Amino acid sequence: MNCEVLHQIATSKGKTIAQVCLRWVYEQGVSVIMKSFNHERMEQNLRIFDWSLSPEELQKISRIPQIRGCHPLGFFSDKGPYKSLEEFWDGEI
Repeated sequence: MNCEVLHQIATSKGKTIAQVCLRWVYEQGVSVIMKSFNHERMEQNLRIFDWSLSPEELQKISRIPQIRGCHPLGFFSDKGPYKSLEEFWDGEI
């Protein structure tokens, strides 16, 4: 992850960029499913609950342009449960 904002926050908190990202998602009230077979990374992923991001840090992260990792076109078709983007996505984040 090559993002100066995340790098600065992670460095100032003594955390990894991944931990900062996971903490931000957690503070948004979103459920996160983390996957790793690396024991050290699994432990790092769990070390996001004993600290928090400041309101300023949350705001900085929220301003980072986001890109969806999965395009919704694969989720709807004429023969599937969702026929259109409007049926699939209600616009709520």
